[in-house]
Amino acid sequence: MVPVYNKEAYLETCIQSLIDLKIDKTLIEAIFIDDVSTDKSYELLKQYNEKYDFIQTYQLDENSGGPAVPRNLGIKKAQGDYVTFLDADDWLDTEGFPKFVEQVNSHQSDIGFGQCYKHTNENIKKIARFASYKQDDNLVPSDIFKIFRAVGPPGKIYKRSILLDHHITFKHMKYGEDKLFFFETLPLCHSASMTTEPVYHVNRYELNDSLVNDTNMLEKSQLNLNILEHVLKMDIENGIMIKILSRIVEIDFISRFLLTKTFNKSKDKSFFYKQFDKVESLITNAGYNMNDLIITDKFKRIYDAYQQNKNILESLINFLLNDAKVSKYIKENTMYYMYPEDLKHLPELALDCVPIFRGTYYIKDELYDEIEIFKLAETEINSVELIKIHDERYIKPVKYEWTNQSLYIKHKDIFFKNTDFNISITYNDFEKCLVKATPPHYSDYNYLKRQNLSLAFHSYKDGDEDINMKQYLTDTPKHVVALQKFKKYEEANFINEISDINKGQCIRIIQMDKSDKGTPRLVTEDGSYITANQDFVTPINLDSIEGYITNTPKSVEVIKKCKLYEDVGFKKDPVKTLEKGTKIDIIDIEFTSKLTPRLKTTDGYYLTANQGFIKVLK
Repeated sequence: MVPVYNKEAYLETCIQSLIDLKIDKTLIEAIFIDDVSTDKSYELLKQYNEKYDFIQTYQLDENSGGPAVPRNLGIKKAQGDYVTFLDADDWLDTEGFPKFVEQVNSHQSDIGFGQCYKHTNENIKKIARFASYKQDDNLVPSDIFKIFRAVGPPGKIYKRSILLDHHITFKHMKYGEDKLFFFETLPLCHSASMTTEPVYHVNRYELNDSLVNDTNMLEKSQLNLNILEHVLKMDIENGIMIKILSRIVEIDFISRFLLTKTFNKSKDKSFFYKQFDKVESLITNAGYNMNDLIITDKFKRIYDAYQQNKNILESLINFLLNDAKVSKYIKENTMYYMYPEDLKHLPELALDCVPIFRGTYYIKDELYDEIEIFKLAETEINSVELIKIHDERYIKPVKYEWTNQSLYIKHKDIFFKNTDFNISITYNDFEKCLVKATPPHYSDYNYLKRQNLSLAFHSYKDGDEDINMKQYLTDTPKHVVALQKFKKYEEANFINEISDINKGQCIRIIQMDKSDKGTPRLVTEDGSYITANQDFVTPINLDSIEGYITNTPKSVEVIKKCKLYEDVGFKKDPVKTLEKGTKIDIIDIEFTSKLTPRLKTTDGYYLTANQGFIKVLK
């Protein structure tokens, strides 16, 4: 089932992935339900419908405002034994998905779980590893650890008869219909298949907007409360209910509500507290204990702090969001967070697994690389992989030896041809962490730079010199935008660092220069030097950007309702809605990966620079 609303820009990729599936098309049907699109989506669908017998296209009589009605119609129209749900801006894996279908069908499983990848402008990552970490069948679905954390449609196949026999449908909601559908369906499934094959690709590239992005965190909290109320009325086995409630509390109301920059930066946190109080009240009145539902140590500390004192809670949230990455210490082969003074009365908080690179050693006539593992006693190491930087689709397993809290890998095995890579450790079946370059350091008087960096290996690629020279700018641009974070220096040889240039920052350039080795450099208007490598910077002509503010104002006024975000790409939930007439102080302009300008507020949030929504005051 593919619900469609104004997805013209993505439809061809989605449909082509179905056409390219390595499966007999007489065995499948692709059902597209258009929700009265105002672009050319429906016209495009009709063209494919006429060309391919397995593609069916329907259009609703009126716009429903969400995916629920189209999906429900698709379930009714379907003829197959199994159904899967695909968003019109995503795509299926042409090789992995057919294998997945065959596996689920051959075992007559009630539900199947496959590997999903999320594609963003920055990287390609596996998601919901706990639902696809092994090749297995005849699993009890509700017994899969953390399975209620993976509530969305991607990577799942459902037996259609279960949905029909139990009258399971998607509820029409602005947000959360996927979650409720999964909560209602999974307890009815008695057998599951799982595969490590890639089956589904989620499109989260910057230009892809959806209704979810229009729902801010405060709205979501109320919708999640409504879902909680519905769940508590469901007639399901107590053990399954506890797992569902655990997910709602830990993920929806701690991880994505309290443990957020939005909560941390909020000047009035009373709404957050009122909402969480409602959660606590609903759950305890239903006869459940909050402490039984919170199983993650970090979330336990947050809930303990919440019960103790709101000031303690706010201090803990601020620490976990800002300082925890660098404030750590080691005790008895385990790594712990170093609390600030006002939190030291809290129980210690350990990290499950932290691998640290220790260097190359000559042992028994052979070179080995040592990785020391700081972990909890119950943490079990499963495997070691070389993983391509920014793209987790490409991995290379490596053998290792385990001795005295360290992994030893033959030096010659740490090789991934023509690939830049990290080393990844898999533990507790599906959890992963990257090997760090340095151990932690804590001091009240200074800090160790780059102590949280992952170990990165860069390959000597064939023809490197020629390729690299082509990567440099040769003509002096007026302005460049940083594509990723880098340093600026006092001189062309890059010896003395001045400060960081952050991703999205626009820099004015006055001339080109070269290092002593002939590497091109850009000279900025303040006389500092930055890279001319086009992997890091791209030229931009501010004069050609029409309809947007491109010179940083001191303050602006909203002339048409818009959203305020905590990230420049507008990919995370909106912080709040800005009404017409709202005045905001601006500190800078930053650019997205697609070179769209955004205004950065003095509070560190972002809003559109589109002059149709914003006007400059001064």
